[in-house]
Amino acid sequence: MASSAAPVPTTAVYTAADANAAVAYSTFNSLRLGRSAQSVVGRLIRFWDTHNFNKNGDFMGITILLLDEQDSVINGFIPANLTSQLRSSLKAGSIVRLDGFEVDRIPHMYKITEHQFVIRFISSTRIDEVFAEGPVIKSDKFMVRRIDHLQVLANTNLKLSDVVGEIRSVKGSDLQNNAATSRIVVRLLIEMTVTVNVYLWDEAASTFRGLLKAGDKSQSVVLLTSVNPKLFGGELYLNSTQGTWFFFDTAVPEIAEFVGSPMSGL
Repeated sequence: MASSAAPVPTTAVYTAADANAAVAYSTFNSLRLGRSAQSVVGRLIRFWDTHNFNKNGDFMGITILLLDEQDSVINGFIPANLTSQLRSSLKAGSIVRLDGFEVDRIPHMYKITEHQFVIRFISSTRIDEVFAEGPVIKSDKFMVRRIDHLQVLANTNLKLSDVVGEIRSVKGSDLQNNAATSRIVVRLLIEMTVTVNVYLWDEAASTFRGLLKAGDKSQSVVLLTSVNPKLFGGELYLNSTQGTWFFFDTAVPEIAEFVGSPMSGL
């Protein structure tokens, strides 16, 4: 174990709040547990509202995903009582600096990153967008899993996975009404001889309807984030979660790789 006296790697950035002074920060991998004075800088790659469906869908807060210059991803959580003051600061794709937060161990269930910690927002937490002299950070990062890994994770609820594949069919009612949230079943080719059913629920189903309405996605290659693999009757299927986003841009490396592979008919 590293000594607590060991120096913490830092660098510096400029933010709107500190226009005339460089501000040091820690990398995600150098974070320490607790509420010590730590700052981080990362790209806000995704965020979503989190509800507790075991308690009538009560709103719990906002989950965020941050990516840093070392290609490390960590998730953060803004509790419900702080969302009204912080939601307006959240912009997907922006580079932000966080100060005054608490670092805790990540829960063992439904993990969405490989990091051992989670950043918890507290009343003293500040979030500022970095406008100049910021670090070079990739635009996104995904945890795409292959069929063998999905089968290992199935029914464990330990980790949520990202998958990429070619849409073969879409089944559901009222598909052109993006206000509808009833279940959609997407048949997805993820490997040469492997096709799985992806079940889209609630907000994910509504969002996907909106994408269908905006243009033909029936034969597109799509990358889905944070799906939960399940095995039933020996067959693998994937459930959407509150963190499921959809990516169709062929400039995304994982999509480009799939399109260029023998698996894709595009």
